[in-house]
Amino acid sequence: MQSKDYCSPQTKEEEGHDELSRPIWARVDFVRAQPDNTDSDDVSLSRRGASASDTIRMVLYGLMLRRREQTWNYRLLEEDFRRLMFDVEDVWMSDSKGVFDQGTTWVRANFHMHTKADKEFKYNGDESQFVSNYVDAMKTAEIRVGVITNHNKFDRDEYKALAKAAKKQKILLLPGVELSVKDGANGIHTLIVFSPDWITNQETKNYIQNFLDVTFAGIANFENENGRSNHDLNDTIRELDKFQRDYFIVFAHVEAGSGLWKELAGGRLGELGKHPPFRKRCLGFQKVRTRDDRTKVQGHLGDFYPAEVEGCDCKSIEEIGKGKQCDLKLGAFTFDAVKFALLDYKHRVSTEPPVSKHSRLDWVEFHGSRLDGIHIDLSPELNTLIGIRGSGKSSIIECVRYALGIELPENADKDGYKEGAIRHALGSGGKITLGVTDRHGKKYEIRRILGQKPDVYIEGDVQPGISIQETILHKPIYFGQKDLSSKDPGFEKDLVEKLVGQALEGVRRSIVERQSQVRETVGKLKKLSNAADREQEVLAKKQDAQHRLKVFNDHGVEEKLKKQVAFNSDSHFIGKVTTLVERYLQSLNEMVEEFEPEFAEHSSYESEHNAEFFANFMKTFGQIQEGFETVKSHIEAATATLGELDRLATEFEKSKDELKEEFAEESRKLLEELKDKGASSVEPDDILKLKKIIDETEDELKQVKKEKDEKSAIDNVLLQHLVTLTDEYHNEFKLIEQRLQAINKEETGLQIEIGYRGDKAGFLNYLVDTFKGSKIRKDKLQLIADKFVDGAAVYRDMEAARTTLGNSAATFEQWFEENLQSLLTWQVPNSYTIKYHGKKLKSHSLGQRASALILFVLSQRDSDVVIIDQPEDDLDNQTIYDDVIKLIRRLKPETQFVFATHNPNIPVLGDSEQIASCTCEEDIQVALGSIDCPNQQQAIVTIMEGGREAFKRRRDIYEMWSERTS
Repeated sequence: MQSKDYCSPQTKEEEGHDELSRPIWARVDFVRAQPDNTDSDDVSLSRRGASASDTIRMVLYGLMLRRREQTWNYRLLEEDFRRLMFDVEDVWMSDSKGVFDQGTTWVRANFHMHTKADKEFKYNGDESQFVSNYVDAMKTAEIRVGVITNHNKFDRDEYKALAKAAKKQKILLLPGVELSVKDGANGIHTLIVFSPDWITNQETKNYIQNFLDVTFAGIANFENENGRSNHDLNDTIRELDKFQRDYFIVFAHVEAGSGLWKELAGGRLGELGKHPPFRKRCLGFQKVRTRDDRTKVQGHLGDFYPAEVEGCDCKSIEEIGKGKQCDLKLGAFTFDAVKFALLDYKHRVSTEPPVSKHSRLDWVEFHGSRLDGIHIDLSPELNTLIGIRGSGKSSIIECVRYALGIELPENADKDGYKEGAIRHALGSGGKITLGVTDRHGKKYEIRRILGQKPDVYIEGDVQPGISIQETILHKPIYFGQKDLSSKDPGFEKDLVEKLVGQALEGVRRSIVERQSQVRETVGKLKKLSNAADREQEVLAKKQDAQHRLKVFNDHGVEEKLKKQVAFNSDSHFIGKVTTLVERYLQSLNEMVEEFEPEFAEHSSYESEHNAEFFANFMKTFGQIQEGFETVKSHIEAATATLGELDRLATEFEKSKDELKEEFAEESRKLLEELKDKGASSVEPDDILKLKKIIDETEDELKQVKKEKDEKSAIDNVLLQHLVTLTDEYHNEFKLIEQRLQAINKEETGLQIEIGYRGDKAGFLNYLVDTFKGSKIRKDKLQLIADKFVDGAAVYRDMEAARTTLGNSAATFEQWFEENLQSLLTWQVPNSYTIKYHGKKLKSHSLGQRASALILFVLSQRDSDVVIIDQPEDDLDNQTIYDDVIKLIRRLKPETQFVFATHNPNIPVLGDSEQIASCTCEEDIQVALGSIDCPNQQQAIVTIMEGGREAFKRRRDIYEMWSERTS
């Protein structure tokens, strides 16, 4: 049947007649498309919880009433409405929720089935149970699509009963007939599969039977496999086409008797292969088994060869599902979907359906603000989000990216649009939940609340520490709007990060750890950095005290105050000892607090298979534990001893205090003696202070020497850390280089070259920022950037840096020391150069850049998931079809694609497994379905082609142009 264009001008009478023959989805959408003319009850029923079939009934009833009110040229009577109910149930059951939740999927099909209406079919069971038994057998055999093809016969009532029961089990049963065509030596068994519009509920309008009456006119007892029709193959097709309804042909058991290959010679097959009606209607060969025969037939048919399909040719219920399996890739239980699958058989027909082995997103769900309550199931293959601008496509893409924890590249969101879209879509406290399957088939949920980190759940339990982009999804790639055509500085680095960044997580963790070690060591050095200055200061203080003490000694003062000096020295020693013991016990206590819980945790262990070994192992470990308990006992005893030391120290200070009067008397006598000698400026108490200063400075000099030794050791440690950090930088470089070499071998025309720490401009800019305010000129810093690879190299050879800078050396060294931590840990970036066919990519036009990059990105076989917002931006349609679409179709069985797009070529020519049609008024709404779904087909035409009228207008113009240029 020729497809009808419902946007073309018609008379109201013609339009009314068309409305009866239109598929039910078109009738319902016709009503929904005119909300101003729709009774409020029509829409509100579904919102109040009415069943879908009831809702459709009411919509159709409203349509009937409006037509009466508008006094059209024909009247839709009550009986006409009742006739439509079969079609309503047909559509509702063909929705098959659950089968196509994730869009297009593989289902088993059987193109050659018989029923008890066939004379050769044997059934001895209860007649009233035949329909249910038949459908149950199909369900048990997991047949989702079947064709009833009785010999030269079509029983309309039996078919309707079977089809209705099958739909309740989510099985599509199509009407057909196994026609014995008068051609070849013995007739050719030809399976004709009819679209449902060959049958109406009007008893007098059974077009299949009308055709049989014509092709078997005047032939008695033709309802068996040997009865031959009046027409050969070409005439049979011509008679079928007269009914102007759609159908296709599958030739039964082509290699066996009465099969097409068996009955026709090569010359005749060659003629058929060149006959346009035959090529148009012949969509399948059933039961092909012999490779040699296939090769011969392909040679006869030339460039034409249809799908190879299967059918059980069952002669009883027990034979249903027997034989070789055939699967179709469908997105809806419709005749058109089955027909398209056969037309695209290289991608949609298989005896062994492929199984997704890559990690993938299964679904995404939103809670909060404009996306609240939306659940989107995703196909493992091609998913396209369509809608007009502002419909929410990009918001959904960005939310998925956010939930996966994929960070935006530097400068990728300068205006904050992407982050703003997420906040606006989710709102405060909004949440995204992703269902994900890893490469091993394990299921996860990823949940992320706005403003928080993602959490990973397995069977409802949170699993801390699982890496989303390592453990769950394998190397997902994300590109936002205009990312592929960006000319921003650093674009090359951003691209490499997207491609290989996840493979570097291990080495980058090591880099962060080494950088932390460097910062920590620099911090220790800074604490010890003034040791040399302090040594000079303390030594000068000691020497001054010793010089002044000599004056006292010249007058014999120290000897006369010997007892007081000794008591003060003793007191100083007691203080040092008690402080030492306090520090010692504090360290021991901290050690015990750290290790006691772990010793307790490992105090017992039982091995299931190595009990004898672990008995000895735990006994040996017990000796260590006993030592630990000894340390605890020692601390307890030492703490008590410290108390005794404190008591003794207090006792000593008390005895010292008791000598205060004696010491004071000695000081007064000494003062009188000094006055008599004319040394009135000499104060006896000063000698005690000077002696104390000398004792303290001697202790401090010992500490300074210790710090100097420690500083030298730490400086050596720092140098070693810097060497190790440089090694990690090189390890990262080698990993990137290896990955890029593998990528460059893919022959996409794009080559990425890497230079180890080659971004000298980046290093100079960093130095300029760091030394801002130092008054060191940029040209001086340029000398440093040219001479040294990074800050660590400067640190290792500061003398060379001083020589290079001349008069600016002292200032440079001062600022360098002040910013030492950041200068030693800042990583000079690698340099990247992207070339396309030997020429730098940035030198190509915008379109060439975008074309090269999209093909390059899509070719990354190591990435399981590719998420791109409007990949067609800056691409011409020819590039999209010739290159992008073909690449997507080749790769999508092994890679999941999630695109937001305005270009109809991607969902249509890419044969999108799942389409999410987005609309937005106050909130975002999403309708799901595959390319096979009529409502999604209508959405594509409306959203992407400007509506049916625009689509038809372009089609007419293209046809006119084609005629002029042919």
